[in-house]
Amino acid sequence: MWYFAGPSFETMVTQTLWLPFAVCSAFLFLASASNAQDTPPPEDIRYCGQWMMEEAFFNAHPGAREAAQEADQRLEEESQAFEDINRDELIVIPVVFHVIHYNGPENISDDQVYSGIEVMNRDFRKLNPDTADVITEFEDIAADSEIEFRLAQIDPDGNCHTGINRIVSPLTYIGDGDVKDLIQWPRNSYLNIWVVEDANGAAGYSLYPSSVDGWMGAGNDGIVVAHDYTGNIGTSNNYRSRTLTHEAGHWMNLRHPWGNSNSPGDSENCEIDDNVDDTPLTSGWTACNLDGETCGSLDNVQNYMDYSYCGRMFTEGQRLRMRAAMNSSTAQRNQLWTPENLEETGVDQAPILCEARFTASRQTVCVGDSIQFFDSSYHGVTGWSWNFGDGGTSDEETPWHVFDQAGIFDVTLTVSNGSNEVSLTEPAYIQVLEAGAMETPFEDSFEAAELSDDWFMVDVSNDGDGWEVVTAAAYTGDRSLRIHNWSNAIEYNRDQLITSRMDMSNAEEIQVSYKWAYCYKGTNEDEDVTDDRLKVYASPDCGETWSLRRMHRGFTDLPSAPPHPFAFTPNGPDEWNSYTLSIPHTQFFTENFRLKFEFESRLGNNIFLDDINIEVLTASDIEERERLRGIALSVYPNPTSSTATLEFNTRQPYDVVSVDLFDVTGRHMWNGLEGSLPAGTYRFEVPSSQLAQGNYLLVVEADGRRSAMQLMVN
Repeated sequence: MWYFAGPSFETMVTQTLWLPFAVCSAFLFLASASNAQDTPPPEDIRYCGQWMMEEAFFNAHPGAREAAQEADQRLEEESQAFEDINRDELIVIPVVFHVIHYNGPENISDDQVYSGIEVMNRDFRKLNPDTADVITEFEDIAADSEIEFRLAQIDPDGNCHTGINRIVSPLTYIGDGDVKDLIQWPRNSYLNIWVVEDANGAAGYSLYPSSVDGWMGAGNDGIVVAHDYTGNIGTSNNYRSRTLTHEAGHWMNLRHPWGNSNSPGDSENCEIDDNVDDTPLTSGWTACNLDGETCGSLDNVQNYMDYSYCGRMFTEGQRLRMRAAMNSSTAQRNQLWTPENLEETGVDQAPILCEARFTASRQTVCVGDSIQFFDSSYHGVTGWSWNFGDGGTSDEETPWHVFDQAGIFDVTLTVSNGSNEVSLTEPAYIQVLEAGAMETPFEDSFEAAELSDDWFMVDVSNDGDGWEVVTAAAYTGDRSLRIHNWSNAIEYNRDQLITSRMDMSNAEEIQVSYKWAYCYKGTNEDEDVTDDRLKVYASPDCGETWSLRRMHRGFTDLPSAPPHPFAFTPNGPDEWNSYTLSIPHTQFFTENFRLKFEFESRLGNNIFLDDINIEVLTASDIEERERLRGIALSVYPNPTSSTATLEFNTRQPYDVVSVDLFDVTGRHMWNGLEGSLPAGTYRFEVPSSQLAQGNYLLVVEADGRRSAMQLMVN
């Protein structure tokens, strides 16, 4: 069999007291394979807002509430009368995952999706090792539901498919019913599961079959789950891994053991049943008390549908109820597992080898760097043949390869399953930069019609727009770079401009200067202020790691012009800012130095970039600069009400040095030094506690060059 069967997982769900078809997931379950009935940490508990979403749905669709109540009554009658005459018949449910993401951690890996479905199958088939933890009183009724979930291999159009869709949308941060409108496969052929950043404040949620029976509810059918409650690897963990088990139970008409109350633990819940004969009446649990008796008998605290954090089992009665729902026409559940549908969705077939795909850890490297390649072909791949374009090959699934020559290389992967094979060639997939690809000093005012080969553009959010050479404005010459951010509709969109490789091994300091133009949207500084960001990064290792060296923010130092109620274009040099970035740190003085400018949009205005200069400073350059500009001073604390510390660093010796303090009238208040200083770092304690409140001036004079800094005394 090719389907996935594996780990363990659960979440908590709340429902309205009066509405039998509202279901929501809020708490989580512990999925430990040990005998310990642990409690998850408080930060792993998430409550839900499903009731409000369901109410909003009913309020927006007149008649949906009444229709759902009627469908619930019919399904209940069917469930109570259901006899599982084909007890050993396996019910197989085709599943499709829709990963709704915004290029963040919610864009979980395929492996984490596989983990999610493995957990469901392990729990529903009673294959979870922690079944051994079920207490004696309930071990005889712990059930194998004979229900399995399998990722679809064929999409609704009949094409081979991974069973996983990935959709970029900011709705992932909301996770309400609107997320289902982004993509939904036919619910009579697939169980739709949407993975999001935030499931409307819950760990996950689902609706009963009766709630979504009619055409009005069909678009709401399926499960929404937070990415960090999906499976037990990646962004999730064992504590949160059974949310899909719990939600799939609701999707197949299981209630909480105490019925439909919205408050587990209430004594009134003893009057409410879950319509399953072998689950004792209970008020409900939010902790794992295996001796708990809330309604006069021992509670089934380890039930997956409770909130006890130690779910281990479904009962025989719950098994019967779920199978009754899957045999009912309510919400078309009985159409999902027909032989015809299993064939059409490909879940009854051996793995279908239909596409070769791969990714790489990096696509731009320097000579001598290694890259790891990852196969993501599907399905059932057993053999791999890689050709890296530079003469190198491999038959490993996830090989590493060292590129020893500069150039641009095609990469080809051929995969097989023992009988068939398919191939993919990605042209110009890897670029290997030669040593010293960019000479220093480097200057670019972007006067050419296109970017030079010294630059690489990366559209992180893949929206199709990024840095472009334009003639609309420039600080120098006729052209500059621009991002047309005014019409951007994707928040947190990121566009990068990255240099090639520079040899900085002889540097004592790297100096980067640049100019930019930007303004707020709106007509004044209090209107539509957006936190767009221009960031500058440096890399010592050809881009394998990046260090943020400077960030200009939308509400502080990024604006260079007054707000505009229209798409911004700077009007002359007065509407440009400039900055010189100093990088004096030795870890960047390598042969593989690279620089990156990144603009992160928060839906603000256009930004222009011009006159980028990169310069290598030697020791003599720095010495001459210091001689001309004096010594950089720092004073702390400032303002002060007690003693302050004056600190400065000299990179060269000085013959005549004085350190003095003056008040605003020029009166001399204190002298800290008269003499010479060798190169080094110096600190002087300024007796500011003896001074009256006011402003003072600290002056350091070295070989005729004066440096001054204001000191405020409170």
